[in-house]
Amino acid sequence: MNVTFSVRLKYGTVLTELITMSSKGLHMEVRRLVASAANYTRMLDAYAFVRRKLTKCQVAILVYHRVSPAEDGRYLQPVGPDSFRKQIKYIAEHFEILRLDQLVALIRSARSLPERAAVITLDDGYKDNYQYAYPLLQQYEIPVTMFVATGHLDNGELFWWDRVEHILKQTTKRQLDLEPLGNYRLEPENRRFHAIFSINEKLKRIPDDRKNLLVDKLSRICEVKTQRSLGREVLLSWEDVREMDRGGVAFGAHSVNHPILTNMPLERARDEIVESKRVLEKRLGKVVMSFSYPNGDFDASIADLVTRNGFTCAVSVGAGRLISLADDVYGLNRICPDENYGKFKAMLSGLGGDAKGAWHALRGK
Repeated sequence: MNVTFSVRLKYGTVLTELITMSSKGLHMEVRRLVASAANYTRMLDAYAFVRRKLTKCQVAILVYHRVSPAEDGRYLQPVGPDSFRKQIKYIAEHFEILRLDQLVALIRSARSLPERAAVITLDDGYKDNYQYAYPLLQQYEIPVTMFVATGHLDNGELFWWDRVEHILKQTTKRQLDLEPLGNYRLEPENRRFHAIFSINEKLKRIPDDRKNLLVDKLSRICEVKTQRSLGREVLLSWEDVREMDRGGVAFGAHSVNHPILTNMPLERARDEIVESKRVLEKRLGKVVMSFSYPNGDFDASIADLVTRNGFTCAVSVGAGRLISLADDVYGLNRICPDENYGKFKAMLSGLGGDAKGAWHALRGK
């Protein structure tokens, strides 16, 4: 306790300021600079040390989507292979690595969790996961659970957000009027990327059927057709999946078509959940027990569908909150690293989630 007290005395004031600044919603670049500075001065290591001593638990579930050489302007920004290697190496050297099913078993049994542990997951089913992430995970002997949207692996079609990006990158239009989503300038290039990001974020809030109609409308307005072969180039094949399965990767269901399940009728949401499990089990010849909510969105009704249809756990995505024995195994929060190493360590320290929790507490939420 003396060591803990001295660390808190040395870093407490600065950490309090850091939490306060983070919770006030600073601009993204400023937050990244703060995270980098904190990492440089070892404050994050001190914060993580104190937190472990107080909570006796520091378990993080990480989720990556794309791991590939950086490409400017991509909506779903990838983590580059070098950054991924650095992050995975740090986890391998400083954390106890658990499989997702091991963590779930510990929570269900109400046994104590490790003080410093991590679970690695990958979402969606991009081919770069096989090309870049899988070899590195094998090299460091890190178990991983990969969640795939079975319909896209079957038909090879781009995800809707990738389709929006492709359309807007290929169109020769300089101005776009896409009611009810707004008007957009597509030149210069930064305006085009702003349009991609804005349209995709707005589409997330729209019922699934209407969303698909709007993407088709965008294709017509922009006079750009999306060839099915494009998906074959960027998504996993079932042979890739089977090879990784033989190599020890655990696979989980991620729906059929990657809709936001809360934006559709419950019966259709059930079909998405159940059919993705059935297809994956048929393809791999083994029982599939875990589910990942598309876009991380779920409510009590969706969680109940997952619970009643043969899954033992489900994962979401949120801002920084780490896992404890109090967590519901059908709503496990994951953190999503990017290229910034300081931000990555801030997430693992628990600072991000604690700051968010403190901010909500201050606001009476």
